[in-house]
Amino acid sequence: MRVRYIDDNGVEKTRYVHLVQRRGQRGEPLVTLKMLASEKRQVQIDFLYPPDSTPPQVLTVRTKR
Repeated sequence: MRVRYIDDNGVEKTRYVHLVQRRGQRGEPLVTLKMLASEKRQVQIDFLYPPDSTPPQVLTVRTKR
């Protein structure tokens, strides 16, 4: 996966993550951002996988209070 975002210091970041999970396994956060209630930032996630692999099933985006 490729994850592109602006970090908490305003710096554009690109991370590549090789993600392997088993059925029912809980994943770790790909990125965690601290934002104000009215703040907006774009996060772009690209799924890059070979044609013979199982495509991703779920991507969850959530907020924490």
